[in-house]
Amino acid sequence: MLVIQVFVPKEVFIYPMKVNFILDMEKSLIGSGVYNSAVRLAKQLESFGIYTDINGKNPRYDIYHFHTALPQSLLKAKILNRRTNRKYKIIMTGHTTIEDFRDSFLFSNRIDYALIPYLTKYYSYADYLVAVSDYNKTILQRYGFDPTAIRVISNGIDLSTNRKNPIIRKNARRHLGLGEKVFLIISVGLCIYRKAPDVFTQTALLTPNHRFMWIGKYLPLGTIAHSPYLRNHFQKARVSSNIQFTGYISKNTLEALWNAADIFLYVSREENQGIALLESIAYGNIPVVRDHPVFNWLTGGEDCLKGRTPEDFSAHISNLASNKSLQKSLVKQGTVTLRKHDMQNSISALADLYSELV
Repeated sequence: MLVIQVFVPKEVFIYPMKVNFILDMEKSLIGSGVYNSAVRLAKQLESFGIYTDINGKNPRYDIYHFHTALPQSLLKAKILNRRTNRKYKIIMTGHTTIEDFRDSFLFSNRIDYALIPYLTKYYSYADYLVAVSDYNKTILQRYGFDPTAIRVISNGIDLSTNRKNPIIRKNARRHLGLGEKVFLIISVGLCIYRKAPDVFTQTALLTPNHRFMWIGKYLPLGTIAHSPYLRNHFQKARVSSNIQFTGYISKNTLEALWNAADIFLYVSREENQGIALLESIAYGNIPVVRDHPVFNWLTGGEDCLKGRTPEDFSAHISNLASNKSLQKSLVKQGTVTLRKHDMQNSISALADLYSELV
């Protein structure tokens, strides 16, 4: 019997819906939260029967979902929006905000006023906006966008892969020379003013009996906001025995430190969500966070501890170190709270939104 095999692209018959993720300057974004989140979502959406490309060239998509707000993104959105008789819909994730831009890079505070008309114009080309948190939605509403055209969908994390491993924890703590009574307090993020490495350093200096590690890429001081001020704090950290700024580290090393850590100190001055915080809770770290509206999904005293000053954060750490029952209750409730941010929930919500619009 003659058997003839014919290759047919899988999207032709299997997938009833086609989505194109617009992720401009993709190579430059590799390793960033925006890139990692988009890639994970694209991969998982196929389980809902949604064929997803990233910067695809297929002439026919049902949804164009923008994840970057770069000038080329705006131009693409403008062209797509103005095509007559278009049947596709345009969605934009609204995690680029003026508030998130300030206090980040050199001159960011001098040119942030220019972002107001730019982002307003960019987001106006969308048929629907996705906010990654309730706080993010509030900001988009402040820009004048209709709240009924904004859906809150967390970026989410994969709870099946992000979880504590007792063996890795034991080995990592032994390697770091950490005794049973010494807490390891970590934070993850770029070393920029908005992320508050200065507050992290001040807290560490007030809490000399515990180890502090900031995990995140160093950027040249000449390229970031408030560099003279930050340089002073980096110098203090270098001469302190309990503070370490690791710079960029490998994925395996990061996993080891997630496991070795006891507390995640997240004192960022501004965020739209904070994926690193979600990941830390998944690894059983106790969140000690800045009292900021973006963290209103956490309840102080139930699944986290909140503060506003280095003195507040230091006092929380010292209290936790001497109170095992509080440690256990915060970890337990944090695990319950985190379930709302399971990536499967995010993918399901996004698939529902696509289905409603097409």
